[in-house]
Amino acid sequence: MEENKPRKKHTLLKWIAGIFIVILIIAAAAAWYINNQWKPLLTNVIKNTFTDTTDSLYRIDFSDISVNILSGSVTVDSVSIKPDLDVYQKMIKQGIAPENLISLKIYKLSIKNANPIKVYRQKKLDIKNITIQNPELAVFYTKLKNQKKKKEDNRTAYERLKSTLNSLKIGSIFLNNVKFKYIDQNYEEPKITFLDKMNIRINDLLIDSTSRFDSTRLFGTKDVIAEISDYSFATSDSMYHMKLKHALVSTQNKKLTLTGVGLIPRYPNRTFTAKYKTQQERYQLTFDSVLINDLDFDQLLDERTIKSSNLTLTNGDLNVFMDRGKPAKTIDKGKNFPHLALSRIAWNIIVDTVIIKNTNVAYTEYNPKSKANGTVFFSNMRGRIFNVTNDSASLSKQNTANAYIQTNLMGKGNMNVHIGFNLTDPNGAFNYDGSMGAMEMSALNDLFKNMALVSTSSGQIQSFVFNMKGNKAGAGGTMTLKYQDLKISLMKKDDEEKFKKLGLISFFANALLVNNGNPNGKDPLIVANSYYKRPNESSFFNLMWKSIFEGIKQSVGITKEKEDSLKAKADNFKNAKVDREKRKEERIKRREERKKDK
Repeated sequence: MEENKPRKKHTLLKWIAGIFIVILIIAAAAAWYINNQWKPLLTNVIKNTFTDTTDSLYRIDFSDISVNILSGSVTVDSVSIKPDLDVYQKMIKQGIAPENLISLKIYKLSIKNANPIKVYRQKKLDIKNITIQNPELAVFYTKLKNQKKKKEDNRTAYERLKSTLNSLKIGSIFLNNVKFKYIDQNYEEPKITFLDKMNIRINDLLIDSTSRFDSTRLFGTKDVIAEISDYSFATSDSMYHMKLKHALVSTQNKKLTLTGVGLIPRYPNRTFTAKYKTQQERYQLTFDSVLINDLDFDQLLDERTIKSSNLTLTNGDLNVFMDRGKPAKTIDKGKNFPHLALSRIAWNIIVDTVIIKNTNVAYTEYNPKSKANGTVFFSNMRGRIFNVTNDSASLSKQNTANAYIQTNLMGKGNMNVHIGFNLTDPNGAFNYDGSMGAMEMSALNDLFKNMALVSTSSGQIQSFVFNMKGNKAGAGGTMTLKYQDLKISLMKKDDEEKFKKLGLISFFANALLVNNGNPNGKDPLIVANSYYKRPNESSFFNLMWKSIFEGIKQSVGITKEKEDSLKAKADNFKNAKVDREKRKEERIKRREERKKDK
């Protein structure tokens, strides 16, 4: 009897295993049957529901749909959503048409681990993840007239959902290789904004009775991560390309990171400016990285407000070129002062601190007199700008933005500069002060020679301090430039387009025009008090430079009286030279006549 017990146990296990296998086969067969029977039914339900919920404006199509009841997965292939343009025209006539139309294509949509039992018993839809492959979304915007204003639906997502479900939970949603196109059709030639190579991941989406009170969620999600790589587009005039190596944004981290940012001109310096009839700055700007921290996405989406604790610009290069051989523009560049331009931006901006790291700035002008380029550059610019805002509530508390910058003039002189911007003054009031340490004046020769046909043969700056203020009308203030052993050489271009020193005029200039030092021997220290009236074609930074240059001229002893005196002596010298040449020609002529008489 006992020998039969193991056999009975073995037989029982066989029966259990057999029954289990039969159940699995029946379940699989049932699932296969249900899936195949449900496919046409589910297809009709989806298409009809979609048409009904969009008031017949859109229709949805797909090549195939498969449902696996056992695993709770759904796969939809080749999805397309398109507007019915006949319906749209009828809606326009009725005054109820939307101004945005969309067209959407999806290669494949996959839903995994949905729990149908929970939906049936608890009215809770719980999905592990949704993957949307290669979506292509196009939005067409047209400004419509005489459309009726729709009544706003202020219900929360849960209030709209609760008649069908008690809760919706999705672990993650992946959108891979997204292409997005925005077409503004309000122009003769529609303006198109295009983004591609985007990947988006939405983590932990929850819509229930309590989720809207969770301050860590944005529209019910714990985190939205989006990235784009190798993005480039041309500006509307096709004169520049905006380039971006990589962008990454996270709503949970409240951070936007951009790398490889560039505004790149289409043409080289003078080829670019040749495209314009008047003076036009050519800009080239690059940054290794731009980082925005503590970005408030709620205010960004709800109030069109860009609010951040700090924005960091790292390893930048800004190059500006101007051709002074062109006629000046007739517009007033005063309206483009940085703080006045900030006030015109449509979106509200509230940035506590802008941090600048290791940035180089160069300004180059082509001088038609010297037929050469002169460049002033500032290397390793670093510093902070506080309270960058155009928000009226923020401005009522603090209406000044302060920039504190350190840099090296021409890569040599250590400069500290403070600029204060009055953000509420319609005339663009500002003040600026700063200082610079010791520097050899020869470091400025490339600039002075090409821009003013002047070079220094010797001279050392000991210190430079200035305190100025201004607005759209002009700028001025006090300045102290301490220097010694200054000698200048006036230049001209010879027949071979090479620079040549004007020896005698340079002698007069050193003797009569400039002071050898400041202080100069027994003469007291000159503290310049200058003012420069801004012409309409003068930009903000041009105004700063010209007002400082006026002070430099005073500091080295150049006055209008001295300039007039030197000009008179130079004219006398030229006239005397002309007379000598004329007398020489007459003598030669008389000699030739005497030879003929003989």
